[in-house]
This record gives sequence, C-alpha cells and structure tokens, in this order.
Amino acid sequence: MKRLTIVLCSFSFFSQAADLTPRWLIPDQVIFSDDFAQPRGELQVNRRNQPDAPWMPNQGTRWSVVDGVLRGQASSPDYQAKHDTHKGVHPRIVLTKTPEKYVLRFSMRLIDGIPFEAGKRKSVAPFIEIGHHVCRVTWDVNGATLLADGDTTQLANDKAFQLVPGKWETVMIERRDDEVLVQFADGPVFHGKHSSYVTDPHAVMLGGLEAGTMEIDNVTLWSIKDGTQPAWTSFLAQLPPQQNLVLRPKTPGRLAAEKKAAEAKSISK
Repeated sequence: MKRLTIVLCSFSFFSQAADLTPRWLIPDQVIFSDDFAQPRGELQVNRRNQPDAPWMPNQGTRWSVVDGVLRGQASSPDYQAKHDTHKGVHPRIVLTKTPEKYVLRFSMRLIDGIPFEAGKRKSVAPFIEIGHHVCRVTWDVNGATLLADGDTTQLANDKAFQLVPGKWETVMIERRDDEVLVQFADGPVFHGKHSSYVTDPHAVMLGGLEAGTMEIDNVTLWSIKDGTQPAWTSFLAQLPPQQNLVLRPKTPGRLAAEKKAAEAKSISK
C-alpha cells in the first residue's frame, strides 16, 4: 500500500482563528502542561514502573520526546508478531491527567502513514478519543466526525476537514458532564451532548495512521470553574443542529460492557 503523501486543502463551514480560546467553559487552574522542550528518550509502556506518568503509550507503540515534540510510531515488528489483536500498528498514546471536567489545548500532526481504508479490520482512522470509546473525533473519507455511544452515533460532521500530512492542527477540548465542545484552529467546531458521555474513564487518547509517525506539542490542561462563558448561548446558536445519526448497531461486546456497568452502578447505590 502507498503511504499518504497527497496534500489536500480544506475549508470548513464554521472556522475559528488559530489562537483558540474557550467558548463554553471557564478555565481555573493549570493542572498539567508540557512543551516537550527537554528530551526524555522513549516513554515507558509499563505503568507499574511509572504509575504517575502523564503519558501512557498504547498497544506497545513507541513514543519519545525529541526535537521539542512528543513523537510516536507504531509498535515494533517483534511486538506485532506476538499479538493476534491490538498489535499497535497505529501510533497512539493516552494523556492520563484529564479529570472529569476540564479544558484541554494541544497541537498534533501526522507525518506519514498508510491511508485509512474503511472496512479493513487492521486499519483504524486517525482519532481523538475523549474517554475510551466514549466520545471520538475521527477522520476518514467522509471528513471529520464527532461520535458518541460506543462510536455508533454521529453527532456532527464536516466533510471538508481532513488531517493534512505535515500540517499542525491545534485543538481545544472542553468537557463537562454529558457535553463536549471540540474546536480546531482553522477548522470546524463540534458540539455534542449525549447521555453516553457521562462515563469513565476520562483520559484522552490520540491515534495516527497505520505505520505512520505522529507528533504532539504544546499541551495545556485546566480545571474549570462553575458557570459558562458569557457569550456561550449566542455562540452555540451559530453551530449546526446536532445530528444524532445512528451509523450502526452496537457490538455484542459493547452491549455486554454497558450491562456490566449498569449492574455495578445498581449495586453501588
């Protein structure tokens, strides 16, 4: 397969300036930040060795702080040969410091990789995941999409917005209760409100293209105050209506997980 090398220009139906600021929530204290100015070598995958580490490489993928960025690649051929599933063919990493409610800003870019092919099991589209299979922004042939309910329901979509190889994208995520707002500099603004968003865990995962390289930089995480931004109501009124488009049925595994969570919640009451 050829790697993704074509550069596409895209324009969104609703754009913001590159200097992103919160539109919904009110930031309070900076609880984590990193500009990756200090080289740290390869990040540890084993959490038992670094239980408080802010970054957790996922599925054996390899991440290092070099050249002023956090750079990730797929897992090694040896790792992939030892695993039937979850082989780590896409660079992906988890920011573990996110609390239940927060504002998060960061920059990300894809350097290269094999283009995503829908229906190919090994291939997964690039994504930003807010909670594991809780809320996802993903990119494919249909542009960028905001998903909910175990990735089965589409809440928002921008068909023109693609991740361009080599181009930095700055992102701001605002999350509270059953609601999220995701802004992209020079890109779309996605707002979603869904009952499935009220769940653990709260960590944010970033994923790139198969066999590709991904970079992350300038990460800042804030706690939030009560209330909303003064212009929030008028800002929200400018956004397209939420779609609530069911794309596919939930998998048996997803249904079993929901049943288990509901039973655990009932017992805890």
